[in-house]
Amino acid sequence: MLASHLHNSTAERVHAKSVEILDEVGFCVPERDTLARLKAAGFPVDQESQMVRVTPELLETALTQLPRNVALYHRAGEKPVTFEHGSCFMGAGTPVNVFDLQNGVRRPATRQDVRHLVTLQDALPQVDIVRPTVTATDQGECSDLVEIAELLRCTGKPVVHRTLSAERVDAAVEMLAAVAGGEDAFRACPNFATLYCPISPGYFTPENIRCMLRWAGHGVPVTLLSMAMGGASAPATLLGELVVINTDVLAWIVALQILYPGVPLLYGSVSAVLDMRTGLLPLGAPERGMINAGAAMMARYYGMLSMCGGLSTDAKALDSQAGFEKAVTAVPLMLEGADIIYGVGAVDAGSTISYVQMVLDDELAAGLWRMMQGIGLHDLEEEVALIKANTPRGNFLKAKHTRRTFRQHWQPGILSRDAYETWLAKGKSIEQICNRKAQDILTQHRPPPLPAGIEAELERIVRRYLGPNFYFEP
Repeated sequence: MLASHLHNSTAERVHAKSVEILDEVGFCVPERDTLARLKAAGFPVDQESQMVRVTPELLETALTQLPRNVALYHRAGEKPVTFEHGSCFMGAGTPVNVFDLQNGVRRPATRQDVRHLVTLQDALPQVDIVRPTVTATDQGECSDLVEIAELLRCTGKPVVHRTLSAERVDAAVEMLAAVAGGEDAFRACPNFATLYCPISPGYFTPENIRCMLRWAGHGVPVTLLSMAMGGASAPATLLGELVVINTDVLAWIVALQILYPGVPLLYGSVSAVLDMRTGLLPLGAPERGMINAGAAMMARYYGMLSMCGGLSTDAKALDSQAGFEKAVTAVPLMLEGADIIYGVGAVDAGSTISYVQMVLDDELAAGLWRMMQGIGLHDLEEEVALIKANTPRGNFLKAKHTRRTFRQHWQPGILSRDAYETWLAKGKSIEQICNRKAQDILTQHRPPPLPAGIEAELERIVRRYLGPNFYFEP
């Protein structure tokens, strides 16, 4: 059964089981200062095991304080992303590998790839929220700051990323504030959200805890992004895995709302199920779309925005497997109304980013969007009169009504609808078409530039970590 068919009673049941686990067992907080703060805030804490339990009173307080109107704005702050009309799509991230656009060879990703992939997402109309999508492996341990800087330079769309060290959070916030016109301006219209993943069940690394709390202290939206593995770090049943996902997320909803009342939070899941034959985590499995649709259901139960992994594939090339898996992992999320679908450009079980797949994913998202619109209801008097006038065996091609309305039908920009002979004469594969489009965008598209003074300020901030020779390339 698809998660979209689950009823509210199922969400209530999952919530109740999560509450039971958090009340009786709790969650692990292996970070001394945070453990002390939670104890001072009234959480029952076992210092030896580092386990923290959640009381009904703390849960009620946290859910009362939880914001229900979280928004992500464009860089200029003029308009938020609209989630009311269906799912939005976001770039994947952030593996260390990329398929080279020129020769197709899999290689380590670089800062130039970050810049190019951000620019590509800025140009693709179905990508609503941008990620670096890859790790700049040539920038050292502070690559996260470089990636955030390139995000802010190369797109006007909302962006999502993280730092791997709490020490660099303040520098990242300094960059966000410089672009927004001050930290208060950023808080009013945030164009950035961060994200951190628990180790299921019930654990966050100390550094990730420190990072989350530092971001929360600045009022930056935080995504609690489960990466549960059914059959490994969670029960093999989808409903059991959903309880683990929800328990991990709910624990930190409560912790963050008690420590930072009103901090904006997103409910996230990029979970999947383990393949018992290979020991690998297949991201193109139908169950991935199903379990993350369940997470979207739970997000709606709490009144939160959802960020869910989908549009995923284990394929290594632009092939039939990729098309099948991308669809079966995206459709359940769209049916369930997931707010953000996280996966544009990813192949090879998320371990590699592909320029050409990113271009085709944009087309796939457009087709899926059209499918989800369904058949609209409207007055049928004009159509009925036309049918009567053309019965039997009439032709609607010349009708003014046809000329006025046919453009609502979706038209692909990449996929071929040509006759066989025409397709053969053109002699271009879908991969070649996507490659050409990606290269054309990178040659012609110019994201809205930052003012020179702000770009210089970003450069100055990053130089504190990467040294005086760091500079932005045109």
